[in-house]
Amino acid sequence: MDNLKKTDARIIKTRRGLRESLVKIMENKPFDKISVSEICSEALVNRMTFYKHYNDKYDLLNDIILDIKYSILNKLEKKYPHADIEADSLNYILYLIEMVVDECLERRAIANLFLEGGLVLTMVATTIEKFAVELLVEIDKKHHLRYSIDMLAAAMAGGASFLVNYWLNHQPEKSKAAFLANLKSFFQDLFNSNMLFK
Repeated sequence: MDNLKKTDARIIKTRRGLRESLVKIMENKPFDKISVSEICSEALVNRMTFYKHYNDKYDLLNDIILDIKYSILNKLEKKYPHADIEADSLNYILYLIEMVVDECLERRAIANLFLEGGLVLTMVATTIEKFAVELLVEIDKKHHLRYSIDMLAAAMAGGASFLVNYWLNHQPEKSKAAFLANLKSFFQDLFNSNMLFK
């Protein structure tokens, strides 16, 4: 049993080191210019060790984004237990977006990737979309949505991702509070319009 715990601790430590190394390198270099060799050198591991844990640098980046996702999920579960989601769906959505913004501010290298768009924007949108599906399933139980849950979740995720991207690009002009206030007004108008419901 002790050997298993030591192995697990080594795996956790190695994976954490690789994640931290990629984030550190991304602070000064665009993701698409980073090689696996650079990540290994920064993490003080060899390439064979890297490939025991990850298929490529995109797999490592996905692990970082999953780590962020679980951090956001933990914060959401503390603030909005599952039973409260349907009753307070608008604030749940706004809090989710605020958590994404906070994570981008806290992890500046990830925010820079967000600004580059492309793959990372898609990965973040996919994560938000999974939250949106869960939320919409709960809402649909009582309010019968007019459109398919998958379509609405994709629209919400894409919209939220691009809105966060917009704010990150215009951050010096718009404060976080002003951005979130505008977002709240937008979503309140959307929810109150009954456009979404039968």
